[in-house]
Amino acid sequence: MASASPSGGFGNMPNTRLYWLHALSPTHAGIGRGVDYIDLPIDRDGVTGWPIIRGSSFKGVWADYHRATEEARKNNPQLRAAFGTAGESNNSNAGALVPTDARLVCLPIRSFRGTFAWATSPWCLQLLRRTLSQAGCSQLPDAPAALDETTAHHTTTSVLTEGNGIFLEDLDFIAKKCDTATRWAALIAENVFAGDSVWQEQFKKRFVVLPDSAFDFLCETGTEVHTRVRIDDDTKTVAKGALWMEESLPTETILMGVVQCDRVFSKGIDAKELLREFTQKELQLQIGGKTTVGRGQVRCVFTEVK
Repeated sequence: MASASPSGGFGNMPNTRLYWLHALSPTHAGIGRGVDYIDLPIDRDGVTGWPIIRGSSFKGVWADYHRATEEARKNNPQLRAAFGTAGESNNSNAGALVPTDARLVCLPIRSFRGTFAWATSPWCLQLLRRTLSQAGCSQLPDAPAALDETTAHHTTTSVLTEGNGIFLEDLDFIAKKCDTATRWAALIAENVFAGDSVWQEQFKKRFVVLPDSAFDFLCETGTEVHTRVRIDDDTKTVAKGALWMEESLPTETILMGVVQCDRVFSKGIDAKELLREFTQKELQLQIGGKTTVGRGQVRCVFTEVK
């Protein structure tokens, strides 16, 4: 495997962790009203069009998990240093923990074999590799080469193949075993399912690298879109005008971001210790709206840069 040395970016800051988000239920991290047929679309990256969860959204639910209310922050120096405080400009503080946006790593796609695939693309993995390198990770797998439109790369233990093909949704690909895909599957699995060998193996069996154009198409069409209604209390039928379409990231989506610990201005609090305190364990978070209907249940796993 080729080594990767940081050349600027996050690597200049020693107090850095990776955070991985794994959707356990459909997750609606939205942007409000849409202008297309989907009334409530999810947030997407402005350049790639791929689904994204903003760092500000993640930081808000992260702080909520630790019960970092304004009152708690005033009374707890660690919470105040980590997540900041609101107020007048002279008294406010943005907080020392700085998460980037969580960008897409794998999108789950229905598969003829193996039930579903964790799909990615060469360009998606190249962007992931760059982020990991900037964060300070070394010994990363090589960036995969671009694929022709008919070929998909799978791991050495894949359960997705049928004969010489891989069949996802309405898209058919020629299956090709690839050592680079196997190495990337192992790296992602070790982070997302840290310490769980069973789920690491399940992930590696279902990991597939698709052509960039096919992945772009699936990112646009492979999300979940639900029709929602509001019932009139008196008539017990759909209230007038209360029918809408709502988009969500599908269950099993995987995203990744970076957390830095910026300078801590509170006396007596060390940046390294502060970062360790809030990134020690796996978290069960609720991200986005629709919590009362079970949406947005997400695993958050923090891993070391290495």
